[in-house]
Amino acid sequence: MAKKTQITNIQNVFELFVSNVNMASVLKVGPSTVSEMKRRNSIPSEYWPDLVTAAAKIGRDDLTFEKLALISQQEAKRKSEAKKLARRASQVMA
Repeated sequence: MAKKTQITNIQNVFELFVSNVNMASVLKVGPSTVSEMKRRNSIPSEYWPDLVTAAAKIGRDDLTFEKLALISQQEAKRKSEAKKLARRASQVMA
């Protein structure tokens, strides 16, 4: 039996659903909306219930609201740190 990939970041959530079209179908949105979520590396919380339900249907009960909150928080922190570094770099260059 193949080992399940751990869900440790937002990208792993997209990978669970294989394609933008599949995930779009789950979320009842267009594939371009999923593409934009990928680009932003963020999934709005309004979509979490559908994701958790769909993941459970494919045997991935490890995708929970708590997991989505944790990985979303980690990504927000990473983005915040990146912005701080960019500001410092621009101040040094000025």
